[in-house]
Amino acid sequence: MKVAGSKENPELRRRNSSARSLFYKIVPVIFIIILGYFALDYVGPSEIHLREKTVFGIESLSAKDLIVQEFDDNGDLWATRGMIVYKLTKGDSSFEKVAHIPTGFNIFWIRNFTVVRRLTIRPECVEMTTTQNGDICAVSAGKLWVRHPGEKKFSKSMDMTHYGIGDQGIRNAGIVSVENSTVYFGEYFQNSNQDEVRIFGSNSDLTDWETSYEFEPGEIQHIHAIQFDPFSENLWICTGDQNSESMVGWSDDNFKTIQKIGEGSQQWRVCQLVFTEEFVYWGTDNGTQDVAGIYRWNRETKEVEKVMKVDGAVFYGTQLSNGTIVMSTDREGMGNEIDDKTRIIVIPEDHDITKIVCGTWDHNNPGFWFKFAKLRFQRNQGSPFLAVSVLNQKEVRDGDLVLIHEDSLLSVN
Repeated sequence: MKVAGSKENPELRRRNSSARSLFYKIVPVIFIIILGYFALDYVGPSEIHLREKTVFGIESLSAKDLIVQEFDDNGDLWATRGMIVYKLTKGDSSFEKVAHIPTGFNIFWIRNFTVVRRLTIRPECVEMTTTQNGDICAVSAGKLWVRHPGEKKFSKSMDMTHYGIGDQGIRNAGIVSVENSTVYFGEYFQNSNQDEVRIFGSNSDLTDWETSYEFEPGEIQHIHAIQFDPFSENLWICTGDQNSESMVGWSDDNFKTIQKIGEGSQQWRVCQLVFTEEFVYWGTDNGTQDVAGIYRWNRETKEVEKVMKVDGAVFYGTQLSNGTIVMSTDREGMGNEIDDKTRIIVIPEDHDITKIVCGTWDHNNPGFWFKFAKLRFQRNQGSPFLAVSVLNQKEVRDGDLVLIHEDSLLSVN
């Protein structure tokens, strides 16, 4: 206790003064370090290297924090890190930074920062495609942005009608580039009001967008996929989610009309198609015990065959260069899920099917941090590599990209 009239110990006063002085020196340094970290994170690394790594028991190459988008016609692989576009040129060992996609002035700007994406478990921030002319067309924060060859910055091309919490705008397979510079995309949103749902198409310079096709109010909930069939050269569409809303069909006149191959049940609730010369394959996006599976439609006979039963939903599928079909099952709490593990399903040409058990579902408790466990593939087909972004699984850092050669997949027993 300090007695009236007594003086503070000089030594104690000196120590207190020194502590305050040190504090005032350290705080600005810490602030500068934090500010520098966020500045560097916003700019992003100029290169992201591939490293040899065994993932899920498969010899692979791995790159940090990259969401796979697609392979282009040159065999180059495109991916995104937050709002930044990266490209792996065919034969190279590093992704190179290409462009920074804007968001406009809104809350989604904070997705530029790794810490935000990790805390919210939301590494999928952008969907993008490239054209044969070299355009980049990207959906970000409810806007569609375009960058033409030779330009340094993106320009806004369109405001999307449906985007926000719970509304993605489009799904990963819901955008496609055809011919030299034509792009189509389909609307994907919760659609609780049963509004009309549209397919949009661009003109040659991607500045004007017109409604190519419009589903009547209540006809479908949303569009899962818009895809180009390299064998028939038709455009295909998949819709969902309820029985009456689920449909798979194609168009040979740029969506002036749609020819349905099937509709009206969970068998036709599909997120991504795989094309071969004889068949169209798909996996179902549902948890119904007797329906969930992988199917194929015979182009000649128009008949549908169930290839195999699956547990869980199938979101992603592709065909590799030597004919191997690959699909993945997610984990989201559906009734037919037998455990908490995702799987890669490998279907070689001889149909000696292999299931590869992959990662363990991580954030699976209801609430803000609940997220599906997914193995996201490239949206197109024909590459010798399977590109996978691992999402919400304990064994791999969220959002890391894994590159697996077709031979490595076929060598797994």
